[in-house]
Amino acid sequence: MEINAKSYFILTYGCQMNEYDSSLVEGILEREGYQRAARFEEAEVVLVNTCSVREKAEETAIEKLRNLQALKRGRPTVKLGVLGCMAENRKEALFASLPKLDFAIGPDHYAELPRLIGGAEKSLALGNCPDDPYRGMFAVSGGAVSAFVAVQRGCNLRCAYCIVPSTRGPEKSRALADIVEEARRMAGRGAVEVTLLGQTVNAYRAQDGNWIDLLRAVSQVEGIRRIRFTSPHPRYFTAGIVAEMAELPKVMPHMHLPVQSGSSTVLRAMRRQYGRDQYLATVARLRAAIPDIAITTDIIAGFPGESEEDHLATLSLMREVRFDQAFMFAYSPRPGTPSAALPETIDRTEKIRRLEEIIALQLEHTRERLDARVGAVEEVLLEHPSRREAREWVGRTPHFRKVVLVPPGEARPGQIVTVRINARRGQVLWGETLP
Repeated sequence: MEINAKSYFILTYGCQMNEYDSSLVEGILEREGYQRAARFEEAEVVLVNTCSVREKAEETAIEKLRNLQALKRGRPTVKLGVLGCMAENRKEALFASLPKLDFAIGPDHYAELPRLIGGAEKSLALGNCPDDPYRGMFAVSGGAVSAFVAVQRGCNLRCAYCIVPSTRGPEKSRALADIVEEARRMAGRGAVEVTLLGQTVNAYRAQDGNWIDLLRAVSQVEGIRRIRFTSPHPRYFTAGIVAEMAELPKVMPHMHLPVQSGSSTVLRAMRRQYGRDQYLATVARLRAAIPDIAITTDIIAGFPGESEEDHLATLSLMREVRFDQAFMFAYSPRPGTPSAALPETIDRTEKIRRLEEIIALQLEHTRERLDARVGAVEEVLLEHPSRREAREWVGRTPHFRKVVLVPPGEARPGQIVTVRINARRGQVLWGETLP
């Protein structure tokens, strides 16, 4: 098998920002003449883009890297590199556990990748840049219907359980002009929907515009029909911002608004910079401006010091808001975060009990919210054919609800069809297309 000396392959683990960063790295490498290989076995450069936010993603990436070292036994010229938050988090320790590793690059240093690939020595490129390190550089998209576009890097808030400020540094907003240009390029490759990414995305502020300026500018990009964003922070949703967002028809009526806990006591311990009442006021503000908005969230069960009363406060907040969906986790300490130094006050069994109660309640609310859509007419963006049945397709409503349907005639990704919702099966809606 002949191997192209300028072939690369990227494996990505973790969050949406990691997926975006892999796309950014593709753009940097392809500008230098590299070509993507179909499989990692056929690549001369193999990169693993990693996450440290959750322990599972980090463990999975480490195990994959251990297995990838076997490539270098048969082809010593292969370059093996680690990208992303885990590189910043583990630093030199990576070389001790992975002796075949050639280099590790933190999230602010991907532009140095061509230099490191060409180097003969084991290399580290770490540390945070004070300004946008990727000005004038753009991610690539392989014709995806929905594309990620980063608008920020890093975070200033330093929530107690979160490692992002340590691995990605302080908040840096990209130039508005670069974001719009990237969205335009994504649309040129077939994207009809973009999701704007940032750790506190609605705090976006650059020299050439603020958050509302950005939403208006992306709304003007030809070919982009839907705009989403994640994850906003409750403290930045002022009445004025919510009112202006409601006037932009391309901004979808779905909000992922992390709450983490329904207890103000726990929220203070988490350093979330809002309390229960402030969060509920933000939800009320959003629903007043966008009455049919879908709200999803993140919830952590068993944070250090959480009492049974605090846990019940989370359940009561869930009953008040009735989230459409939630990502729910039992707390686990991440080395390098402020909360890692806190004594664990809840054993694993109790954490799981609380998490199971949260999951059961959320499942009840999810089914309730989906059942309410039966009989409704929705505009569904087609994403891909169903893996279960070739004639069926999977798509998303404006509220980000998954729908299975049989489209009329020949379908294509990116097509928007009108659908009547006929049923809910599990957590998926099923519908029929209308003329």
